[in-house]
Amino acid sequence: MEPVRIGIIGVGLIGKHHIQQYSAIEGVEIAAVCDINEQEARKTAEQYQISSVYSDYRQMLARDDLTAVDVCLHNNLHAEATIAALQAGKHVYC
Repeated sequence: MEPVRIGIIGVGLIGKHHIQQYSAIEGVEIAAVCDINEQEARKTAEQYQISSVYSDYRQMLARDDLTAVDVCLHNNLHAEATIAALQAGKHVYC
């Protein structure tokens, strides 16, 4: 069975916590991370062996291989990213 491939939008405290939890689930692969702080996104990707890093979630959402995204942004930013992810055909955890 193919893994569930997840993209994380936001690698602050909540994003990192979610990455840790997903890492413990068999059959789940964190395929990409995204944060406007590209340096922090790269640091997080390196720490968790995540191959793809984005600073614009819209670019990440264009990927055909993501099953779902996890929106780990501040509450006031949830709607825009969540709506964009749903319009891109992704399952969304928000």
